[in-house]
Amino acid sequence: MFTLTEGERQEGGLATKVFSCLALLFLLLNPTVVKAAELKPETLQAWDAYVRAAKMRMQSRANGQAPFLWLDEQSHLAHRVHAGEMFVEPEEGDSPHKVPGGLIHDWVGAVFLPRAKLGEATGVLSDYERYKDLFRPMVASSTVGESTPDGETVTLVLVQKAYCVTGAAETVDEVRLARLGDNRAYSISASVLVHEIADFGKPNQHALPEDRGPGYIWRTLTITRLEQRDGGVYAEFEMIALSRGIPFMFRWLVEPLAEHLPRNILLATLQDTRQAVGEAESLKAQAMYRPNDARFER
Repeated sequence: MFTLTEGERQEGGLATKVFSCLALLFLLLNPTVVKAAELKPETLQAWDAYVRAAKMRMQSRANGQAPFLWLDEQSHLAHRVHAGEMFVEPEEGDSPHKVPGGLIHDWVGAVFLPRAKLGEATGVLSDYERYKDLFRPMVASSTVGESTPDGETVTLVLVQKAYCVTGAAETVDEVRLARLGDNRAYSISASVLVHEIADFGKPNQHALPEDRGPGYIWRTLTITRLEQRDGGVYAEFEMIALSRGIPFMFRWLVEPLAEHLPRNILLATLQDTRQAVGEAESLKAQAMYRPNDARFER
């Protein structure tokens, strides 16, 4: 056994990051590789089948044929989350799932929002105009389009960095919210249009044609479950995304990112949600106890 000095560790870590950065740049700038990053019909077919299965699982939860919360499938998790832990795991024990020409990333995470009410949680998570503030820097901009009795259309610009590479995409999502009695609600947000953005943050920033580009993200589906109980609200997010497949020669480099990046994104979402709902609950409490009678004025 041998050990490295702190300086050698730092030097080795820096060398690894530099090499990884160069390899990723080569991957993204190589004309033959980039040309191959085009969404194929067989890839989209596999995605559509996966989405149908995910929606059917959600319908089973909503109908009571399965536990409403993923946490309740393993009772010890609910206890730990209630105590303040956050959990993020692949939905079926493995992610990403390889499909023809692409990868499907499916992760689920859970957090407990103490003292929150269901209405407060749904209010925060339905305030899409504020997503650019609540979930920054992952969400660079957020706007609400057409609204219907069944839901809304939301446009988001999503940004994520890995080493020296910045991936960005504009997604147009259809969001549907369903209330199940007084204590439960869920929403399904599905992308209907995705444009990856080249040179994000630079003067020559521009949207790429639909279904063409580096292939960071081609499709998204997010299922959110909320249940009020135990003195607060349990919030679960299942985030599913379709990305390009990884060329064989780069799998050793990119596959670790394909596992760690979704985990980090979901953890950040859970943390931001807990903070945003906590702040909303605090402001509501302050408003309730703020004297508004003229007799209290000085």
